Amino acid sequence: MTHELLHGDLCPLCRRPLTLRLTAYVRSNTPYPTRIHTVPDCTSCANDMTRAQACADLLRARYES
Repeated sequence: MTHELLHGDLCPLCRRPLTLRLTAYVRSNTPYPTRIHTVPDCTSCANDMTRAQACADLLRARYES
């Protein structure tokens, strides 16, 4: 999965700009750096329950290749 969105990436459903949403924040007492995992997210579609699953499926197909 790419960790950086290209400037101007748009949601496949509503065509609004995507943001990166934090999914996991892992801290440990080891000397390794803190890990932050993010996924592309459309706040408009995520708040609309009728489109949320369709948008998530399309984004997963686009960025997990």
